[in-house]
Amino acid sequence: MAYARRILTKEIRLTGSPVGAQSLPVWRAPVPCTVVRLHGYRSGGAAAAVNAKIGASAVLASNLTAGNASFASAVPTGTAGDMAAGAVLSLDVISGDATTVLIQADIAIDADVNDLP
Repeated sequence: MAYARRILTKEIRLTGSPVGAQSLPVWRAPVPCTVVRLHGYRSGGAAAAVNAKIGASAVLASNLTAGNASFASAVPTGTAGDMAAGAVLSLDVISGDATTVLIQADIAIDADVNDLP
């Protein structure tokens, strides 16, 4: 039986007056996978810069400016989105003064992975 590549999304919604810079672990990869896209949304304030980290390494080469009441998206370059089994994904607010920030990471799990170890 053939298995298709699967995409899952890990997200976090933060509120504050304003939302401060922070890095929040959201997921541990059970199998090798790849962050294929990062999305950022904000409301309130004038700006919010976001990114993600795998371990201590940034997923995006340049921080993503979250869209104002709409989503902005960016794609990692090269192997920056690759996650080994056991790697930890953190979603980061780098700077800004938004009152609501939503960060989403789309993660691809390869077609040949059909069972967790």
